[in-house]
Amino acid sequence: MKIKLLFLCSLFFMASFCERNELPKNKNSLENETYVFLYFKSEKECLDAQPSDFFINCHSEISFLENGIAEIILTDIIWRGEYSIVKKNILVTFDDNIELPEETLVFQIINSNQIKRLDDNTIWNKMTGDSIWD
Repeated sequence: MKIKLLFLCSLFFMASFCERNELPKNKNSLENETYVFLYFKSEKECLDAQPSDFFINCHSEISFLENGIAEIILTDIIWRGEYSIVKKNILVTFDDNIELPEETLVFQIINSNQIKRLDDNTIWNKMTGDSIWD
């Protein structure tokens, strides 16, 4: 009996050291996180693709702010909406948005570093530094 108890205790002890790659369980776990989708592989490639008369975006970006607020840049306009997490999906709702006529974007949480925009299947990576190119 003592051996079984010792074995169970050691099993629970070892399991407590396992690394977990948990998904966010609520909107607070996404607060202050930004995810980007790059249109170019590098900053140089983006700069080389610029026309002479205006600047095209190198990326799209979504930031999850406090109190369930999200800001997204798809072209050159910042759109503000609300987000919630339902199971593995992030639902982002916008009012009166010409770039998103459906008024809702759905992202699927892949892991803590990536989300997938479901309407176009693009993978957005968590921004880890001050630059989108990090």
